Amino acid sequence: MRTNPKIEQLSLKFGIRAKRTKVINKGVYRITAAGGANYCLKRMPNPPHQLRWIDKTLQRMQSKGSIQLGWRNPRERSGKRLFAKLKQERTTFILTPWLKGHWSSSASKKQMREYGILLAKFHKKGAQISIPALGKQNMLGSWPSLLRIEQRKLLVNIRKARRNGFKSPLDRLLQKHGSELLNMAQTSMRELRVGSYRLICRKTRPTLCHGDFGPTNVIRTGKGNSLIDFETLRLDLRAYDLNRAIYNFCQCHNWSFSVAQSFLDGYQTIFKLKREDYDMLKLLLRFPRGICRLIDNYDKRTAKVKRKVELDFPRILSHERQRAAFLRKLDAYAGIKR
Repeated sequence: MRTNPKIEQLSLKFGIRAKRTKVINKGVYRITAAGGANYCLKRMPNPPHQLRWIDKTLQRMQSKGSIQLGWRNPRERSGKRLFAKLKQERTTFILTPWLKGHWSSSASKKQMREYGILLAKFHKKGAQISIPALGKQNMLGSWPSLLRIEQRKLLVNIRKARRNGFKSPLDRLLQKHGSELLNMAQTSMRELRVGSYRLICRKTRPTLCHGDFGPTNVIRTGKGNSLIDFETLRLDLRAYDLNRAIYNFCQCHNWSFSVAQSFLDGYQTIFKLKREDYDMLKLLLRFPRGICRLIDNYDKRTAKVKRKVELDFPRILSHERQRAAFLRKLDAYAGIKR
């Protein structure tokens, strides 16, 4: 497929003359240069100061070796420039090497174990470097405010459904299941409020977290597993990364605990998890984030998207419910008596 003028202009800013362009996802393009080399051009939501922090952090990690990261190499022509954007447009893009390989499979216990090891190595390398200060995304201590925002959105949608007289399909779903969902959210918030979260944050050195570790962010190449997509890079408790990884991998398999067990077994070959890690992990997994994200801004959606939300609601609700049994198995795995 031929490139469009905007993609050609952006590619030239990185020193690449685009011959062909393929749309991979919204805002993600595969660029084939005139010489045959392939690159990934990706739109980034981060402001420039955050991109510079991400870049400096990853450059320091790459200097340590042993982990493959899908990021720019400033010693190569295509990697000389960190980001680019077109005149009079706010959208920022980065260019990274295109990794030839395939996405990971959470159906494979062997691969899940490998991914647990990969995330642990990422955490370990992050602890070995000096984290740049300028633009640093330190989210340690932020969970109460972030979950409170999600909880408030859920409550607003339920109250709005009540005011509307439960006329729309979503209104009726929230009339039937709203109390159950609020109880899930309130349980997490209560544990966050009366538990040891703030104490753990005060005594713990934050971990460099990928922020969205999961099936689409690990590429299996001929040289091994490579980690990609770093716009969510942050400093936080390592339980945040474990939560995102388990959520992303397990929701595809109806919350089968064997998937998480293989992942955690791999992770613990490098880092043994403590009781506090499990407590924080359970706190996040219990929160009905899937439904909260599904129904957010429902009123502003098109009729087609609204219909999809309504059809997806029962499936996502089923996932939220399945996590109760999942968490009991997690307790047994951790040796925690209920």
